[in-house]
Amino acid sequence: MSIWERFERIDARLVYLFMALALVLPVLRPIGMPISINPHLTQPFFDWIEGRLPPNSLVLMDAAYSAGPAAELEPQLVANFIHLMRRGHKVVVMAQWEMGAVLARTTLDRVAKEVGAVYGVDYVVAGWRAGGTPWVRSLQDDFWAGMAAVDVDGVSFERLPLMARARALTPEHFAGIIIYASGSPGVATWITWFPEMPLYVGNVAVQVPGNMDELAAGQIRGMLSGLRGAAEYELLIDKPGRAVKLMDAQSMAHAMIIILLVLGNVGYVMKGRRKAA
Repeated sequence: MSIWERFERIDARLVYLFMALALVLPVLRPIGMPISINPHLTQPFFDWIEGRLPPNSLVLMDAAYSAGPAAELEPQLVANFIHLMRRGHKVVVMAQWEMGAVLARTTLDRVAKEVGAVYGVDYVVAGWRAGGTPWVRSLQDDFWAGMAAVDVDGVSFERLPLMARARALTPEHFAGIIIYASGSPGVATWITWFPEMPLYVGNVAVQVPGNMDELAAGQIRGMLSGLRGAAEYELLIDKPGRAVKLMDAQSMAHAMIIILLVLGNVGYVMKGRRKAA
């Protein structure tokens, strides 16, 4: 049996082994494969935080996701939070999805230790409340009342100095909104009811095409596309992290699939030529 015939008949267990190695090794030891920065999606997002936000701005983050999409969205949230803290801004997190508030609190508490951010002073996770769109709209009039004046852990806003600045969800108090969106409710809430607020979106990759019209119309100012968008942002802030590692793994897995497809098909063609001869 020739080498090409062996490739055509390669044991499936070897394919799984090669794929596992292609996925695991880049995570353990990143390769550093080149990643270009999207000038229409990621770059405007970065530029807003880097230079367009007034000093000491207060930004609202909406953790509109659950555990499933967290793999794509949490690296985005982490990169944005690090950037905001570096630039001296403040963050209040709310969530249109109940689980998002808990996930965001766990993630940001971990990252806060790395950047020296203090809970209640530099960031607060206000949490989630029942009520849907009417509840979110009520935050325009009185953020404290809409959030029952307590954070995700039940701590009174009066004990959190940062919340003195977050009396209403209006441009006078918040410089902009970042939503990490994985479905509904999500981006539409902010576009429909808060058109005067600058909106930036961290999206799961599958939702990006559906939001391109809003981006072109200026209703969305910048957007991160799934894990790739998170990796681009990590490179822009010069802090390669989990997203860059996972993009290396993804690229290597794609390369492995292509190589195996080519070898298998070459084996098939070579066997056909031998039979014809």
